[in-house]
Amino acid sequence: MNQKKKTVLIVDDEEMILDIEDLMLQRSGFNTLKASNSAEACRVYDDEKDNIDLVVLDMIMPDENGTTTYKRLKQINPDIRVLISTGWGSDRNIEKILTDSRNGFIQKPFKFKEFIKKIDAILPKNFS
Repeated sequence: MNQKKKTVLIVDDEEMILDIEDLMLQRSGFNTLKASNSAEACRVYDDEKDNIDLVVLDMIMPDENGTTTYKRLKQINPDIRVLISTGWGSDRNIEKILTDSRNGFIQKPFKFKEFIKKIDAILPKNFS
């Protein structure tokens, strides 16, 4: 039984956050892709959508906010799975995104185990 490694696209404008989340995910057996802004995230997602299982999306970025980025990503793939990651509290825009049961929310700063647990809860379970 050889399961394909899951791939996560991390979207955050802070390089340190990208690197830490990247390390956490790789240590947990995930493949990772990184994007530091909305435009880059949409470009990477469009190119790799068939390989990306989940997007970890920061809500506050300099070029576009997470809500706009989410809408653009959802146009590329209506079945996208997203973990919203923010240092700010939840707001109406986040609540709208979370009405889709494929999505989740994590408050920064978070602990390694909590991060991986949230990701596992969002990813589809494989029964192969």
